[in-house]
Amino acid sequence: MANTTFKGAVRSENGFKTVTKSSTLGTYTEYSNMNSSGNLYLKGGSHLQYAATTGYGPSDLIVGKGGSQYGTANPWAESSTQLFPLGSMLHYGNNVYRYGQMGSGAVTAGKLVQHAAAVAHHNNMQTTGAVSAGETAISVETGGTDLTLNQYTDGYLWVRDGTGEGQTLRVKSNPVHDHSDDPSVIITCYDALKTALGSGSATEVSLVANPYSGLIVAPTTHTGACMGATVVDMTADYYGWLCVSGPHAVLADGTLTLVSPAVRSDGTAGAVEVLDSDADAESQHIGQVMEVAASGEYALIWMNIH
Repeated sequence: MANTTFKGAVRSENGFKTVTKSSTLGTYTEYSNMNSSGNLYLKGGSHLQYAATTGYGPSDLIVGKGGSQYGTANPWAESSTQLFPLGSMLHYGNNVYRYGQMGSGAVTAGKLVQHAAAVAHHNNMQTTGAVSAGETAISVETGGTDLTLNQYTDGYLWVRDGTGEGQTLRVKSNPVHDHSDDPSVIITCYDALKTALGSGSATEVSLVANPYSGLIVAPTTHTGACMGATVVDMTADYYGWLCVSGPHAVLADGTLTLVSPAVRSDGTAGAVEVLDSDADAESQHIGQVMEVAASGEYALIWMNIH
């Protein structure tokens, strides 16, 4: 049957199904089923993708390894090319994963990774002039470091001090910028300012890149927040999935205690340790210890950082 277009609503008392027919056997394989109660069941999972449009940023949620029409969302694989938007969320069994890109260094499996440190000259910048509420384009004065094209796409601009402080906007785009030619650069955001910004020193803003780009093994001297734990050995600059929720093996630093909170280690890069003193107050909470392991081995942690 050819494609059919209906002008009115299509109704069914017993639900809807999508199937494929075997050309050799004539049998049917069911791929999706919306029952009479409106519940949708999918054989391979589902991929809910919302593309960016004016005033709206993109969102991406995949349910199941076979849920995407763009390819298998396999947490146990890496690739040299980007297959999904950075930050895409994958639900698979008891686990939740996020899609990211490694920085310039390789990282082995079971290591915590953090986002890239902020660029010093793109922190604490003044606005070029006052910006009205409702605007999405914000001109800022950089401190001496150039910008590459769309360096901050899907990253964030936040107002750190002064008029309009406390607002956080997701970045849509930025142009190539040569600071020596002109310190001013326009950052375009998906969403509009709710509160107007002042001019110059009256408002200070900062930029951070997409937190799932340029990932590095979490150093003992913290320069950013942990974004997840590697699932497989990751090659520098490659793309893959990070575990952010559910059971996952993570490198242990020191003696872990069953069911104790696991925090980011300040003694071993990429590891977790048990929260056991006030000295750990600066460490990021990663999850809860499910099964202990000796220091230097890999413990099972119920991850909870998404």
